[in-house]
Amino acid sequence: MLTDSNKLLAIDLLEAIKFFNLKGWSPATSTNYSVRSNNPLEYIISRSGIDKSKIVIADLILINSKAEVLAPFNYPGIKSSAETEIHTHLYQKYPDINCVLHTHSVLGTVLSKTHLKEKELRFEGFEIQKGLEGNMTHELESILPIVPNSQVMSEILKSMNHHLNEKPSIHGFLIAGHGLYTWGKDIATAKRHIETYEFLFECLQTMRKI
Repeated sequence: MLTDSNKLLAIDLLEAIKFFNLKGWSPATSTNYSVRSNNPLEYIISRSGIDKSKIVIADLILINSKAEVLAPFNYPGIKSSAETEIHTHLYQKYPDINCVLHTHSVLGTVLSKTHLKEKELRFEGFEIQKGLEGNMTHELESILPIVPNSQVMSEILKSMNHHLNEKPSIHGFLIAGHGLYTWGKDIATAKRHIETYEFLFECLQTMRKI
């Protein structure tokens, strides 16, 4: 059982997960979410195979930087997502981020497929871009990289690192045919990034229909 400040973090993370589910951004048992615990080398993360419409605080477990499930959660059948390595890699690469969120909206997934050849989505002139941490004006270009999907996490990480090293100011990335990853200094910031990107996805799609 999570206690003290970790329990408070878990409650906040659980509220964000439920919000995403109500939006339709976590179908079936997909998506995964984490927050850095009060020990900076340990992370609270959603366990694998959970229907996010029924998720409860007991479905949030504790792992270390090697993605090993820690006591008292390390009993048979309990594991974190196959994509946990993406979470731990981001935390290690960016010591100032404290939350990583991964959603599967229909629109984000479709755009990630249709723009894979371009390797990115570009947004410019939208007021909502100020929802991305550090953006103080709409008069800028925001880039969201797209990487190929793979069942081998090291391949996704290799593609992801290329973009992160080239564009250190980005706030997330899409995995083609898969979903969106974002992060932030806290749960509220990372959640805001998800909402910002989803709004931008809708704007992009709507403009193309007009």
